[in-house]
Amino acid sequence: MEAVIFDMDGVIVDTEPGFYIVANQFLERYGKSITKEYFEQFFGGASEYMWKTTTQMLGLDVPVEECLKGTHEIREQRIREEGYEPIEGTLDLIRELHSQGIPLAVASSSSKQEIERVMDYFEITHCFQALVSGKDCEHPKPAPDVFLKTARKLCIKPEQCLVIEDSNNGVTAAKSAGMGVIGFRNLEVANQELRPADHVVTSMKDITLELCRSF
Repeated sequence: MEAVIFDMDGVIVDTEPGFYIVANQFLERYGKSITKEYFEQFFGGASEYMWKTTTQMLGLDVPVEECLKGTHEIREQRIREEGYEPIEGTLDLIRELHSQGIPLAVASSSSKQEIERVMDYFEITHCFQALVSGKDCEHPKPAPDVFLKTARKLCIKPEQCLVIEDSNNGVTAAKSAGMGVIGFRNLEVANQELRPADHVVTSMKDITLELCRSF
């Protein structure tokens, strides 16, 4: 292991429950809703794909762009009111790895602007050598594009990178990139199998420097 790559939503910041709530707040305008179980299949993936699939499933004649705009506005209001909540244990892990001189990066399906905002909010921007958005890649997770791009930015071979992910889509993408993967199964949020992961934890506190170095 020469570098550690973090997913952001659900690994660094506790945003996945908020995405589900925001999606249903938007759908309420049209008398529609989705279940948590349905929403979980899209964790870690592109929001454009989620809304394209969901509007078709619901028979909702609303452009994807309008869904993205509407949910963005709702989410921005929630962030102004509530701020960001970190996943317990992750910020300490990031700071420890950084203190040991291990190159770090973020590879997220969120926009580059959102990644930068979250890093600034938690005052950890200086810990990372690369912040990469899947929106700037040709194919979103579960394709490996975002992780391969991140490895290139770090100038480190994919097989020398360790990824920390919380979603099936993310784990699949990282393994397809040839990287080692620690899966974080957040029992309070989602029922993600994380089957391809090399190691699975149920608390970010269980990911130690020693565990990372064992890859």
